[in-house]
Amino acid sequence: SHSAALPICAAALLVAVLGACLGDWSFVTGRGRSTLTPRSVALHSVANGVAPGGANLKQSLPVRIFGNMRAAATAPGRLMKLGQITKDLVQEMRDRQKAKSGGDGEEDDKSEQKAAASSTLKAFLPSYIKSHVIARTEPEAFRHFLNTTLNVILDSIGAKEGYDFQPYHKAVRGPGVDFYAWGNDFFRSMVKFRQSRVEGVEHLETIQEALAAGDNVVFLANHQTEADPQVLSLLLESQGVEDLAEKTIFVAGHKVTTDRLAIPFSMGRNLLTIFSKKYLDTFSPEEKEVKSARNQKTVSEMQRLFQEGGHVLWVAPSGGRDRRTGNGGTRFEPAKFDEQSVGLFCLLGQKAEKASGKKTRFFPLAMWSHKLVPPPEGAQAAVGESRSATRAPIGLEFGPELVPEEVGGRKGMPQAAEAAVRRQYDHLDALLR
Repeated sequence: SHSAALPICAAALLVAVLGACLGDWSFVTGRGRSTLTPRSVALHSVANGVAPGGANLKQSLPVRIFGNMRAAATAPGRLMKLGQITKDLVQEMRDRQKAKSGGDGEEDDKSEQKAAASSTLKAFLPSYIKSHVIARTEPEAFRHFLNTTLNVILDSIGAKEGYDFQPYHKAVRGPGVDFYAWGNDFFRSMVKFRQSRVEGVEHLETIQEALAAGDNVVFLANHQTEADPQVLSLLLESQGVEDLAEKTIFVAGHKVTTDRLAIPFSMGRNLLTIFSKKYLDTFSPEEKEVKSARNQKTVSEMQRLFQEGGHVLWVAPSGGRDRRTGNGGTRFEPAKFDEQSVGLFCLLGQKAEKASGKKTRFFPLAMWSHKLVPPPEGAQAAVGESRSATRAPIGLEFGPELVPEEVGGRKGMPQAAEAAVRRQYDHLDALLR
């Protein structure tokens, strides 16, 4: 039952919440750890009441200190209110699901994945309540948002068939639910904005100018969590350029388009859906042939978009998420880039320029997000994998443009791109660890 998630250890949670209210939003000096440029951070959240704590990035130190003390003093009451709201809503959902199913206990071939998704959701709720208490979400805003969240996720878990993602999927922005905004708000309360970083912001202007001129932009990035698209949005929002994240088309593997918990978040993104080469060999020969044919359709869509021009794509050439390194496994580092993947994008860009005159420009992008939703151990992840999440800082670092002709053409680009991302990541890691 979903209510199993609700007996919260109030004392332990309260201690954690009080400490976080006083500490998470405290003043940070400039000794190697500067703050975000707060152009528009949390404006959307303030408007709808979700995680307005981020707004104090703009406040003076005395106002911020007073706000932190007030937040700590009122945290016990907010914790009780949000806990009760969660209990009430989960009970409503249980009753609704029971009435919908008629209590027939019918199972399908996805029942194991659905059970895993339900279990993860139950385990996740207590820490999620805590994040909203710390982020100062108003009770009624929390009720509305959690109601939407439970409906969206439980509908995905309970559906007989998963969402039918096409090779090129456009973000679902309504009616009913704006999945793009919902996904951002889902993670908003979990981000420690004051400790987060955006580096290389000077390159954003070049990127925006390239897109305005009709050129394509490709971010060659490392990949750490399923929340990376939302990380990009939340941090670009802090720089006043969230529209860049809204336009970004993510090259997405099959896991985030078939996993029941991941599907709603993926629905809110522009996607080019593929089956990563890293995972193709896990399918039977017949399935592998079908999925390879599907990949060809996606490549055709990529080529069409490149020839159209003015598009921005995000791709992780590693084909998967970063993992912990040796020495106790305390540090993450970018996974090795697949040379053929980088070469393919270079080739598509060259073909598009010959066919339509539209150029494709490449920028390395380092992402530091593993603490938000840590990836599982092991080289490969499974659909329906267990998940955990914590409040954490996040970071992006944009690098200067990589021009293929200046780094050895298609053969030299994979090594140059990976080296650039690693350098940028090491810089971010030194600031954020």
